[in-house]
Amino acid sequence: MAAWREEIAAEEDRVRETGDRVPVWNGPRYAVESLDVSRTALDEQAEIHLRLRPTDYCTFLAAQQLDRRFADGDTPRTRYLDPEQPLAAPAFLQCSFGVDIAVVTADHLPVVSHRSDRVRTAPGLWNSSVNEGLSRHIDSSGRGAPDLHAAARRGMREELSLEPHEFTLSLLAFVLDVDKRAWSAHYYARLTELTGEQLRTRMGRGVPDRWEHQAVEYVPFRPAEVTRYLLRPDRIHRWAPVAPALFHLALVHVHGRASVERAEAQALRRLR
Repeated sequence: MAAWREEIAAEEDRVRETGDRVPVWNGPRYAVESLDVSRTALDEQAEIHLRLRPTDYCTFLAAQQLDRRFADGDTPRTRYLDPEQPLAAPAFLQCSFGVDIAVVTADHLPVVSHRSDRVRTAPGLWNSSVNEGLSRHIDSSGRGAPDLHAAARRGMREELSLEPHEFTLSLLAFVLDVDKRAWSAHYYARLTELTGEQLRTRMGRGVPDRWEHQAVEYVPFRPAEVTRYLLRPDRIHRWAPVAPALFHLALVHVHGRASVERAEAQALRRLR
């Protein structure tokens, strides 16, 4: 697979010279070696142990070719992955770790983003309010471990022009997209004062990473409303892989599991 990475790097060098399109930036990233859950000794709170290794964006793009064939006919998926053990995978196939945030405005409207057709990952799909990849250059200091909360706050600033004093942030879960081997930390962010209309106005004045999204939409943050929105006929097959799980977990965080699962079951019955 190293040769596949070199193909990608050479192609990006070529387009940088010819100007055929905007080349990707081969930034330093993290690969996930393992994620383990234990408990603290006294109060038995959940404790996460996340082991990361250095990688880069071109390696990530090569690792996304899980169904490309080797000379012997095998693929990375058939050679290295066991569908019965989804958490067991070599780090070189897990070169993606990011934060996904469900942002809810002060007037109870979740922000849903429509990804630009120009991004390399999940172009044109509907996604979380904020999606930010973890960067070795930006999100860690020296030899220190990366700060996931700081990465989430960076994503809020770069994609929605929001500063830390304008929202609260809660970690919901760690999630794995088993098809693409992409890891994510899921967050819920609640704006303390800004309404949906005020946020739209602010974004209209300029957002650092505005090019990553082509549109945003709002929906009332109630279990039935959000579930119907996720299952809309024009939307149901157009979601980024982990986005529905994120909005489900955000609903559970605020409204409780019982009411959310009841609303989801009713919506599914109507589809049948």
